[in-house]
Amino acid sequence: MPPSLHSSQKYSAYKQAALTVNKSKEELLLMLYDGALKFLRFARVAITKQHVATRGENLSKVLAILTELDCALDHDLGGELSANLSSLYHYMITRVTQANIKNDLQALDEVVHLLSELQEGFVSSIQVMATSPSPSHAPQDAVSPAQ
Repeated sequence: MPPSLHSSQKYSAYKQAALTVNKSKEELLLMLYDGALKFLRFARVAITKQHVATRGENLSKVLAILTELDCALDHDLGGELSANLSSLYHYMITRVTQANIKNDLQALDEVVHLLSELQEGFVSSIQVMATSPSPSHAPQDAVSPAQ
């Protein structure tokens, strides 16, 4: 941490890190999507205002998030789905890079659309998982062996 941080800032940073550690995988995934979308919005504004450094900083953060999302995929467990997601993340990385090089708002908008769709899909999946009974909560007669 930079030495210029005051005690209250250090505590706040520690508290935020501690809260992040206690998040579920699903919550962390959604936080990454939220962050990527936020940084894409910031980059879009920076492009329109011709703020090269701000554009680059925010798109670098988006690229780091997309790379992390790709690296976190479990290809053994996810099979074809994780392979498709990986391809989509690589495509978005390419489009973000193009947006950075060419100030291409259309490329950014495409990535925003794709990430928003993925985020909505994951939110729906999480909601379904939360409302579906897990095997450990199934009625006893449904899991008992037949007599």
